Amino acid sequence: VAAAEPVPERRSLLAAALPFTQALLAQVGRTLARAQAALAWPEGTPAVSPPPPPPPPCAPLSDADLRSYLGPGGRLLRPQDLRLHVFHGGVEPGLRKVVWRYLLNVFPAGLTGQERLSHLRLKAAEYSSLKVALAARAAPAELAQVAAAVRKDVVRTDRAHPYFGGPEEGHPHLAALQALLTTFALGHPRLSYCQGMSDVAAPLLAVLDDEAQAFLCFC
Repeated sequence: VAAAEPVPERRSLLAAALPFTQALLAQVGRTLARAQAALAWPEGTPAVSPPPPPPPPCAPLSDADLRSYLGPGGRLLRPQDLRLHVFHGGVEPGLRKVVWRYLLNVFPAGLTGQERLSHLRLKAAEYSSLKVALAARAAPAELAQVAAAVRKDVVRTDRAHPYFGGPEEGHPHLAALQALLTTFALGHPRLSYCQGMSDVAAPLLAVLDDEAQAFLCFC
């Protein structure tokens, strides 16, 4: 392009545009200079240090780790440290049944080991009464509608897992999943049952192997 001889009309257009281009470049230069001056650190002001790197992943929570967070009588003394450990490292599979109840706030703060067992027995009895009362109080049409919506998901949730595998008829684990989700829906009529709740409740039931405790954790 530089070697080509422009025609007169094109030369006149370039000549007319040159002052505008020079003015635009000058304005850009002034704006850039102001931005650089505004962003420059004042003399003697230290730069802000970068945030510290996140802690490296740790090993999954073990039984010895869990005991280190407990005090006399089995009271949980360091709940925040326990949560951070699980967040960064997870939990050994054999401890999930115990630790998930801490993480999901099933226990009031400060309970001893014996008090936690008593609390679970009390809540299990309350759940049994609640399940019967809600089913009796609900209108037949409402109960049938909720049960059908829950059943549609229950029969296809984690059926490849050994805990939920096998024939549908008379399956105790499918019946427990159906019962806890139906009880939750009847007890929370404004929310009721939503598709996908079974995917949350099924792992809880499979790990805890207890309908009442899975209901507490799900809530």
